[in-house]
Parts: sequence; structure tokens; C-alpha cells
Amino acid sequence: MEIFKWCIKNDIRVYREPVRSGKKPDVIIVLDYKGQIKKGTQVFKQHTTELTDKIAEVYEWAYNNAQEAIQRQLNTKRDNIG
Repeated sequence: MEIFKWCIKNDIRVYREPVRSGKKPDVIIVLDYKGQIKKGTQVFKQHTTELTDKIAEVYEWAYNNAQEAIQRQLNTKRDNIG
């Protein structure tokens, strides 16, 4: 839950997007990373554990990448000062 809260606070969102119109269409996962949109290609059935698990996995991936980028920035600043 902490990863989810951190991502939302830092403008990182993961959501489902229907692949067609209609009743309970299959969906893809979309990552909105600070305005940069990345659409997945894997198709999921709605309301499945597989979809829920994949969304959690994408949030965790985005969080870890953001943390690594922050650490690189801090290291670069430290190296430039010292």
C-alpha cells in the first residue's frame, strides 16, 4: 500500500483500458509516468487475480525505477559537490 500511495503522490498511475467497447471487454494496462503514457500489449480479462497482480507488479516496477533515478540524481549532485 505504501508503494501505491507514493506513486500516486508522485504522479505515477497504472490503470486499465478496454481494448474494445461493449460489456466487460478485455483490457490492457496503461502506465502514466508523470505524463508519459506507456500502453501494455498483454490483454487481460477484467476482474481477475492475474490483472490485479499485474497492476501491482507495474506499480512496484515504476516505484523501483523512480527510486533508482532519485538515487542516481543524489549521487551525481554529491559527486559534483565533492
